[in-house]
Amino acid sequence: MICTTNLELANRTAELTRQQRRSQCQATDSMFGLLMLFQWVAAVWAACYVTPKAWVGEAVFLPHQHLWTAVIWGATISGIPLLLTIKYPGAATTRHVVAISQMLFSGLLIYLTGGRPETHFHVFGSLAFLAFYRDWRVLVTASLVITADHFFSGIYSTQSILESGGDGAFRCLEYSGWIVFENVFLVISCRREIRET
Repeated sequence: MICTTNLELANRTAELTRQQRRSQCQATDSMFGLLMLFQWVAAVWAACYVTPKAWVGEAVFLPHQHLWTAVIWGATISGIPLLLTIKYPGAATTRHVVAISQMLFSGLLIYLTGGRPETHFHVFGSLAFLAFYRDWRVLVTASLVITADHFFSGIYSTQSILESGGDGAFRCLEYSGWIVFENVFLVISCRREIRET
């Protein structure tokens, strides 16, 4: 009798934990859906008012090209996760697509501002927001995407990387090191939250 009661209690606790976790992921999906729309508007605004000043002296780039980049890439980057957060809220796939899109948006904003140091903080803020999912795998996905973005930006768009010049591979490694540094604490926080739940 006692064993049956303990088993029922354990099953009920596990079910409540799953429901709470799904609810938390759905709420975080909703937050990111709104954030994606806001970021898209911010990217278009940046392309109109910040980019022309950031890319002065670059003959290849004209403000209208950056505006089209912000409109088209911004819509693509934000549209897919927005649809998933509406159609499949709380799903693991949605979380990973949101993570990928959030990091691509960081790359887009860094590009539009010509690599302004302040814009790079978007990456670290995004990682903190992604930790709301309490899923360390989402942080790994996001970290891989932003590291790849930083690496390829260093090759194809050096102005969008801080302190152009020097060894690009070393700068990418250093940048990745800071991302890992933040992720260590975010993963610890995620695991503690899950354990306490």
